[in-house]
Amino acid sequence: MPSPSPSSDRIAARTLGVGLVLLVAALGLARGFAALVMHETPPELRGQITEGAGRLEDFLGQLPEISQHDDAVLVFGSSIIQHGFSPETFEQHLGTPVTAYNLGFPGVDPEMQALLARKVADTFERSGHKARLSLVEFTPFQATLARGRAPYFREHTDVKRAILAKPLLLAQVARHSPEQASHLGALWLLGGVSPRSVKSILEDRIFDGPTPSWWPVPEPRDSGSERKAWVERIHASRAAIEHREVPEWDPVRRGEVRWVFDETREAYLAWARLRSAPELLEADRQWRVDSSDLLELRFDDQQVGAFIEAVRALASVSRETRVVLAPRNRAWNQPTPEGRTRLAAVLARIERETGARVLDLAESPEFGPEDFIDVTHLNESSGRPKLSRRLAEAVAEQWSQGVAKDAAP
Repeated sequence: MPSPSPSSDRIAARTLGVGLVLLVAALGLARGFAALVMHETPPELRGQITEGAGRLEDFLGQLPEISQHDDAVLVFGSSIIQHGFSPETFEQHLGTPVTAYNLGFPGVDPEMQALLARKVADTFERSGHKARLSLVEFTPFQATLARGRAPYFREHTDVKRAILAKPLLLAQVARHSPEQASHLGALWLLGGVSPRSVKSILEDRIFDGPTPSWWPVPEPRDSGSERKAWVERIHASRAAIEHREVPEWDPVRRGEVRWVFDETREAYLAWARLRSAPELLEADRQWRVDSSDLLELRFDDQQVGAFIEAVRALASVSRETRVVLAPRNRAWNQPTPEGRTRLAAVLARIERETGARVLDLAESPEFGPEDFIDVTHLNESSGRPKLSRRLAEAVAEQWSQGVAKDAAP
């Protein structure tokens, strides 16, 4: 069989080169367009549709500065912490000078939290500092088998993994799932932006479209426009108060997302009443049951193990570490007896394998349905101040007893 001629080799090489140039150009255009769409989108809408990818990027930009603080209190967790913890309120009630940070991120699972915790730990190790305290929130329904199978959550978790992705991580993923590794690689090349998010933003901004078809919780048509109007009023008032563009992870308030000021309180309470209407909460609970096994809590051992890794990573750069179980909206979220038994076993395992004490506030009588904005998240008007104060009181009580105040974890 005759060998290819030199001219054929040149043609093949030229064709390959042109193809690579076109591919890189197309990728650059796609990445540039996605970045432009995200930049031109208000932070509130961007954060809602992207499930906090921008919040994670903003935080990573601030992490080197945070790691310089030996008095840092890292309150690490899910959107339950994002919406439920105020560093300022915590500091006011603690009675000991510290600098607290809200490290709550939406749309994550324990595996993603473990990656982020390792990033935090690596940054603190390089700085030569240790945090004063880490409070690590465990969200039970994020560690279930059902949650891991839900496409909506997988997509948003993968976006955040892509933001944190390193070649070594992609290689490790590829050993188990080449398909997932290629997906993460594509998201990384797009700058950690999901095409689905771009599409939904364009529908909202250009066409003022309805709730995206993939949006998990159905919304009644009669109240959606009214709630949107109240939100727009809150944001307009907040913009006038802040006199700045507030990033998704706000270094001024150390990660706290603040909507309530004296000028916005009335509008916020009106929005909250609509947002916590029974028909919305019923739909929200059913979605959590279907997508996350909210009541039965059949746990995924791999996810539980990943949470334990996250706690250990933070403990390695903290003088003290505790695990927190946040208050539960008991009017809508009552696990079955079997679910409670599974949860108790998982909490015992976490405590046993990390050595970190668990502060269980799930059944705390201080928190009622009026403190929640939905089935799982505390509201900003009453729930957030209560949780922030309760965490401060628990820590202050421990410190006043001299329990390992300056000891290694």
